Amino acid sequence: MGNHNSFNLNHKEQLHSARINSLNKDPTLGMLPMEKLGKLLMQKSLEEDSINGIGCGVFKRYLFPQYPEMARKLFAFLVTSSGGPASSHVISYTNFKAQTERLLSVLADDRQVLMYVTMYADGKEEIDQDQFRDLLLAVYKLAMDHYPEGPQSCRYIFKTVQSVVDSAFHKKLTLKVGYLTNWILQHCPRLIVLLHRYIVHILSTGYRSVIEKCPYSKPNDLELTTPVLEQENLFNTEKSPLLPLSQVWILSTTLPALYTQPILHSKPTPNCFNTQNFLSKFLDYSCPSHWTLLYNSNQHGIGSNRFLHHVLSYRGPTLTFLRGDEGVLFCMGGTSEWRESHQYWGGDDTIILQLLPNYKVINRGPKSMYLNTSIRGYPKGIRAGNDPRKPSIEVDDSFQHITHCGIPYKLESIEVWGCGSPKNREVQLDIKNWQIKEAEKTRKLKMTSKEWLDHPDRYLLELAGRQTYSTS
Repeated sequence: MGNHNSFNLNHKEQLHSARINSLNKDPTLGMLPMEKLGKLLMQKSLEEDSINGIGCGVFKRYLFPQYPEMARKLFAFLVTSSGGPASSHVISYTNFKAQTERLLSVLADDRQVLMYVTMYADGKEEIDQDQFRDLLLAVYKLAMDHYPEGPQSCRYIFKTVQSVVDSAFHKKLTLKVGYLTNWILQHCPRLIVLLHRYIVHILSTGYRSVIEKCPYSKPNDLELTTPVLEQENLFNTEKSPLLPLSQVWILSTTLPALYTQPILHSKPTPNCFNTQNFLSKFLDYSCPSHWTLLYNSNQHGIGSNRFLHHVLSYRGPTLTFLRGDEGVLFCMGGTSEWRESHQYWGGDDTIILQLLPNYKVINRGPKSMYLNTSIRGYPKGIRAGNDPRKPSIEVDDSFQHITHCGIPYKLESIEVWGCGSPKNREVQLDIKNWQIKEAEKTRKLKMTSKEWLDHPDRYLLELAGRQTYSTS
């Protein structure tokens, strides 16, 4: 009995000693993530920069080494939100903990957008074009940096960004922060989602990189689904592509999830919570990977017959891009398959946009799409918009001109992308193959003179006045 009690006492002493050793190794054990991060950054600031408090240099080096300018903006926002001057390079532990916890608690979309617009406006009530451009490029760079093959780029990025800036500012030099926030919510409602989730993730898990005594670095096992750029290199050709990667990115900040819902090609690694696995859950929405090219007028020829042949029978959402002269580019998002009708059709997520020269949403809502090439007594061609009497976009039945707000442009090219599942494309191809086979059967059909004498078509022809129709 005595030996048993002695064993229990020794075991308790060993457990107590192990707890003390673990606390000595990690003094932040048992703290919340923001408490841990604040204490560790304060310790590093004192050791490396001889600063009492948390220094901007340590904040950038250990948390956001890839994005120093974004880190500087974020640090200054934390300082000014706690009542300090924007020029300060130090923040106290108490203020850091309070402001980061406040940032993490912002859940509403409008508050998130307002927070980051204010951040890039350096805390002022107005924001200029350069500051908004910096915000757009920061989100773009974050989206492009996380690919298995390494960072991606697009030579049209500055043209794309400028179209957004020009549309928002209307030739003004500055805008009120509240006005720009409302503009983003209307025209690019998902612009800030990626940036906010990334910052929240880094702040929530950044203490690990500080404990490991090395600045945060991107792991090497990032597995994201394939971007549109890789689909037959259609956006990376020598000619000017109709849809460059940067425009795919900005579109994904505007389009409803119906069009950008990714198709996951691989399962996340179990029990492995890191930045790549986290980003892979939502970064796909910033560059859809499942869009399938249905029709390209530069390859398939332009015209209503060509359009109908390649687009009909695809039973899923589609995006149709129309480029006209003078550099105009429009996009029509249809929630269901294209169909000929004398009525407007489309679900609640139907959307009409202009991409160039100004980026903006023209229309949203149901019954906004129209296609008619054969029904007499009704307008011919393609139309889009909420008002059938004054459509926002019109394409004539010859597919030669596109009209927007009463201004005609020469139609230069059309592309249609399927945004459904691979099954939608397979079904469309099966239907086309069946139609080809049926056409072949009809073309090869032969009848003898005796068979023709008893054929019902012969009697129909005779009723129509063709009594002497040859049977040879």
